[in-house]
Amino acid sequence: MEKNSIYFPNLNGLRFIAALMVIISHIELNKSLFGYENGFHEIKYLGKLGVSLFFVLSGFLITFLLLQEKNEHKKINFKFFYFRRILRIWPLYFMIVILSLFVLPHLEMFNIPNLKLEYANNAEFIKILILFLFFLSNVLIVIKLIPFATQTWSIGTEEQFYLIWPLLISKTNHLKRYFLGIILLYNLVLIFMYNSALDHIMYIKLIRGYIETIQLDSLTFGALGAYFLFYKNKVIDVITNNYIFCLSILLLIISLIFDFQIIYFKTSLNAVFFIIIILNLVHNTNIARLLENRFFFKMGEISYGLYMYHQIVIVFFINCFIRLNFFSNSVLYIFTFAGTILVSHLSYKFFEKPFILKKEKYKF
Repeated sequence: MEKNSIYFPNLNGLRFIAALMVIISHIELNKSLFGYENGFHEIKYLGKLGVSLFFVLSGFLITFLLLQEKNEHKKINFKFFYFRRILRIWPLYFMIVILSLFVLPHLEMFNIPNLKLEYANNAEFIKILILFLFFLSNVLIVIKLIPFATQTWSIGTEEQFYLIWPLLISKTNHLKRYFLGIILLYNLVLIFMYNSALDHIMYIKLIRGYIETIQLDSLTFGALGAYFLFYKNKVIDVITNNYIFCLSILLLIISLIFDFQIIYFKTSLNAVFFIIIILNLVHNTNIARLLENRFFFKMGEISYGLYMYHQIVIVFFINCFIRLNFFSNSVLYIFTFAGTILVSHLSYKFFEKPFILKKEKYKF
């Protein structure tokens, strides 16, 4: 969230929980890649849920701040908006890209069995580089897996979202109607794209993969929640109570445990639960301090780093264990969390924060 006069309680803690979900999923994934006994098949959905939560949070926060700016100043300063996003997102994104393409492939401590970064030819390398440079990493992940940078696909999705969203908020008055229309249209496109009659179309796998990764329903449900909260819609009073809050969490846990094979509208359904949880955390006075403590605040502050660095830390420690001829699941988890928090803290303090402080120049 932008450093602003508005502060939403509990959301830093929620950000940390989303990062935690992704990290746990990727620990189990990497154990499988290294041939260790793992539970990835059972919890792989956890990481997807974590990313969806990030998207709903992002749609909520960005939309609320844009609505506030439009309301106070009768316009949105697009240049300032994009400069603020660039200063927050780009430095760490390109740091991970550089490490993944040019540094880590040459270090033995970051080898992953059967997942080496190799190029068929120079043209393939140039294509990968261009996709990263233009934040099309959500297209790249459908084509090729780049070790330590696979998580950047969600950054590509967010950057593409930022391209259109300020314009939509600025130029449109009937936002609720547009938001509901976007959610419905996105799901209809998903249903259409997975029609077997399209299987023979060239690049259909790429098209389907890209449409899935943009998760417009998650981002837009977040935006819809922000709209309801900003304009004090009566929906807020209906869904912000302890019973609805607990029920939403329970249903999410049930869907995670049983992994219901819902073909369509699955991300939309999860997004509904997530935005209900978010609105309760920021508006329900009964749980106003639920995730409000120093630890959660600091973890939320470095959550971007937790999300971006954790793969590197996991692989490093597994390779350390291999060299020591030792493996302990609990030790791997402890070292991964401690190492990722340390690296993310140092990155935030010495690398990211100088850029973040420059954002002050680009505010009304």
